[in-house]
Amino acid sequence: MNRSKVAEATSGEHNRLLRRLTAVFAAVVLFLSGYFIAHVSPDSDWLGDLPLLDQTFVETPDEQLIVPDTATYLSTERDSPTNPRPARLPVGVSEDFGISVAHIYFSVDETMLRPESEIRLRLPISQAPEDSDKVTVEIASVRPTDCPCQLNGSSPPPYGNVWQAKDVSATDTEVTFDITGAFDAPGRYGFAVSTPDTDRYLEFNGSSDVDRGPVLRTWHGVEIPQPPDDSIEAIPERGQSSNVLNSCSLGEKLVPTCGMLDGVAAGAHTNIPRPQSLHTFEERVSSKQDIYHAYERADERLFPAPEQIELARDPDNPRLLFINWKPRMASWASIAEGNAEVDAYLDRLAKHINENFPEPFFFTVHHEPENDVRPESGSGWEASDYAAMYRYVIEYLRDKGVDNLVTVMNYMAYMEWVDEPWHHEIYPGDDVIDWVGWSAYGLADRNGYSDDLTDLVNRPDPIRDWPGYYEWTVKNHPEKPIMLGEWGVFRDDDYPDHQREVFERAKDQLAHYPRLKAMVYFESPNAEGRNSEVHNDPDTLEAYKELMRSPYFDVDLD
Repeated sequence: MNRSKVAEATSGEHNRLLRRLTAVFAAVVLFLSGYFIAHVSPDSDWLGDLPLLDQTFVETPDEQLIVPDTATYLSTERDSPTNPRPARLPVGVSEDFGISVAHIYFSVDETMLRPESEIRLRLPISQAPEDSDKVTVEIASVRPTDCPCQLNGSSPPPYGNVWQAKDVSATDTEVTFDITGAFDAPGRYGFAVSTPDTDRYLEFNGSSDVDRGPVLRTWHGVEIPQPPDDSIEAIPERGQSSNVLNSCSLGEKLVPTCGMLDGVAAGAHTNIPRPQSLHTFEERVSSKQDIYHAYERADERLFPAPEQIELARDPDNPRLLFINWKPRMASWASIAEGNAEVDAYLDRLAKHINENFPEPFFFTVHHEPENDVRPESGSGWEASDYAAMYRYVIEYLRDKGVDNLVTVMNYMAYMEWVDEPWHHEIYPGDDVIDWVGWSAYGLADRNGYSDDLTDLVNRPDPIRDWPGYYEWTVKNHPEKPIMLGEWGVFRDDDYPDHQREVFERAKDQLAHYPRLKAMVYFESPNAEGRNSEVHNDPDTLEAYKELMRSPYFDVDLD
């Protein structure tokens, strides 16, 4: 938590007003262009047990096509199940549908899963974005349901792995995703198509016709035609079957197989013992937290400390540790060069971890470093010094046999810093970092606009040509899961409903962010003079408890 972030809302005021005016103008254009007649029975509730779409196969020795057995969508403005056979699949944000996510399910057999096969999902576009800006579209695995009648906006299945992202423009007629990695066995697979752009909207064809609707296309052992491709994501390796998504659990590098982790730094800036604060918080919100966030700044104390280990190994409520270590013995440059005092501490730390806590845990070094950068040459605190220091610490511990650190790059996410020429130099490298995270706090401002989750996760800044931290991470670190290492909503006595409103909206807004795999709340009565506690009034507390009950947070740590 840093003082610079308290000023975030006012520094972005002109950008928010611009976004609101743009959204209003876009809504008018959509209405005048006949948007509301673009769907087949969009207001219809579920009409009974209609059969699934008939599968259609078109096969040659080298190529195979298959249409989905379900192609529908979820809408936050419609709690009833959506039309199981809509002519079009909305994605994005609109006045009529709220937040829309397309859901497409396929049944595949062994003929499609030959070892050399490459698999693409083609989505023809029926309504492209209205303006010249590109829209980022992502595709993620979801748990397939037995029947579309089980889908509605209030109970979305949690996202699994995100396979690819594409930029879609107003002139595009279709988008093709490489989802080869999603398949590893015959079975039924589900995919969700979403966008993090909260003021953009587009539609894909929902037809069951192999030429006009969604279709899987596989190539078997032949060179695949490669059209011009503006993909902004590397393709992960094969291996997330539908069976993995039957329940959300921990995968490699503590990334949940689906859904996301919740967590808390409870009782921050108080004298209350942290374990006691954690237990009190969990009782208040009626939810065990997956992550316990602890801050270590002493030079001699070794971590995980005994009370932290006890919390992690609680047989009734196991938790993951997130240790935030801020070395104070030397400058970044000195540490990176092999400072003797720091090396001696790291030797003791490695021995302690190896002997006392072999379980994987989240770890970051000097979180929110931007505020401490001194760009003057030779200062010892340049952005490149931070990257070198972080790398040195991790590689030193790894060389000592510490292989259970799950590293997090925790940015401050303050808009002033993204404009600095050194911003890109602070990242230690993909081989050192496992997760990308940032800290973000919501304020109620004096112009009737309140920061909400969309601002905390992906606040753009058109003046700085900044897309938002979520989209920036998608484009620059596409294989990394995303964490809100700290997030909070400050109470404002002049706007007492602000916290409640943010928590209520958040459970729907999570639909925009399939890469967001952990959210760690920073709970304090005095965070730089502000209060982020969630129990300020009963309605606020109930809204937070409802957020914690979201299916997105249903991850089994056992």
